[in-house]
Amino acid sequence: MASQASSIEFLERHPLQEFQAGARKFASLVVTSLLVDYDGGLWSVSLPFLDAVGTSSDFQEARQRLFEYIDFLWNEYVLCPKEELGETGRMLRNLLLELFSVS
Repeated sequence: MASQASSIEFLERHPLQEFQAGARKFASLVVTSLLVDYDGGLWSVSLPFLDAVGTSSDFQEARQRLFEYIDFLWNEYVLCPKEELGETGRMLRNLLLELFSVS
């Protein structure tokens, strides 16, 4: 029995503009759309260029897990002293700073 292909789509009608994760509020500085995949009862919501993914059987929970992971990345790469980061860490830090403002 062949498995069915999952449906993958961009949420272009509702681009990511701002979200809350922990104590921080993230605002998108560029037009950014989430990539959504639903397969076998599992939602996967991601920002592929950050290699950030949230998964759950509930769409809103998957989305929130993605936001929490972005918050984790912010803690690890943006709040870390720049001189302690390697080349890849600095690249990710710069990408996060280009994508989001945080308050």
